[in-house]
Amino acid sequence: MIKMYRFFLILLVSFFITFNFTAIKKAKLENEVEEYFRYLTDTIYTYQINVFNSKLIKGENSKELLIFNKQPIDNKVKDISETIDNFFYMINENSIIKGNLWSVANVYPNYMYIKPYRNECKSKVDERNNIGNQYFNFLLKKENIKRNLERYNLIIYRTMRVEGPFFQCKTNEKLITIYYPLYLERKIDSILLLDIKADFLNDFFRNFNHKNMTNFKLDKTVKIDDFIYNIIVKQKYFEAMKIPIKRSYWFFSLICLVVFTFLSVVYEFILFLRKNINENKKDKLTGFYRKDCFNDNNRIVSCLIIIDIDYFKKINDTYGHQMGDYVLTEVSHRIMATINKSDIGIRWGGEEFVILVDDIVNITRLHLKLNALLHAISDQKICDIDVTISIGSFLSSSNIILSEAFKYADDALYQSKKTGRNKYTITAY
Repeated sequence: MIKMYRFFLILLVSFFITFNFTAIKKAKLENEVEEYFRYLTDTIYTYQINVFNSKLIKGENSKELLIFNKQPIDNKVKDISETIDNFFYMINENSIIKGNLWSVANVYPNYMYIKPYRNECKSKVDERNNIGNQYFNFLLKKENIKRNLERYNLIIYRTMRVEGPFFQCKTNEKLITIYYPLYLERKIDSILLLDIKADFLNDFFRNFNHKNMTNFKLDKTVKIDDFIYNIIVKQKYFEAMKIPIKRSYWFFSLICLVVFTFLSVVYEFILFLRKNINENKKDKLTGFYRKDCFNDNNRIVSCLIIIDIDYFKKINDTYGHQMGDYVLTEVSHRIMATINKSDIGIRWGGEEFVILVDDIVNITRLHLKLNALLHAISDQKICDIDVTISIGSFLSSSNIILSEAFKYADDALYQSKKTGRNKYTITAY
């Protein structure tokens, strides 16, 4: 089980990861919205240039052309059929709109191009003519679009208008219309209309959420027409604009829970692997590390202890190998209980143990440690058998390599055995 402090630590890390994940994704969404609206304005600008450079033709045969009056207007119609086709395709492929473009129209004083052509478009124009207003003039008045910018000292892109959402009367489609006046030498030339399905931003957000595992929404308090106007104008003049995006707090909590669960599982798995890896490095009888796992003669140490069970062969010969194994196990457990957790215990040979000491800083503390090891074994019999150990230790004021330290400690162990056993000897370097 995860301890309480680890629980809160993982929870804190989960919150931090989730918060940063959503912050990064939110910034990505904001950048994409700005980027695709910038593409929109750039596409309109390119279209405007192409329209101004279009040649005049006889336009009666164009299927996308509607003429407002009944008189022929030969050689007064701009040839923009191909231009408006390309424009429609590019706008409809823009990821912010993607499939939500309803129609595009370019309205002149006496005619208009529209794509795609629908019967209701002609009906709408005819209705305007029947009440005595040309459609072009009707739009100028309705949207308060100025004919001459010099007179009003206006900036071109601020003459744009956005209207909606509204329901298209013939199809009941919910739309937003962008009115984009095209000025030539600051005088009105024509009006570009973009009818876009009103849910295009919601569709974009849904696609983004699906791809990025998020749940962002456009703030419902935002008026969509004002938002579109502001972002297009500010994009054109490189002004910063905060995108009104709302996070879903329940979704944030869900992501945080998923991250917490994932980190908890990973943490437990790492503990499991670490435990099993360490267990595989340990001698099954004593619980000490095996010598082959620490057979590194270049390891740096400052204090080393070698422990040897006295007369262990006699114990095996007298009581049998099963009892000998039990004595080994009990001695190792007592040693482990005496040394510090930071010390490393190694079964070096049959009845020989090596302790790599981590905390000794002076010889006084080493004397206390070695004396405690002797008494931990000799003060209490093991199955009515008197068991003692001999110890050789090495202490240095500076670190030296393991192989060299082992030689000093091994010489000290030899002195302990030679002078009576059940004792320790220290070699200080």
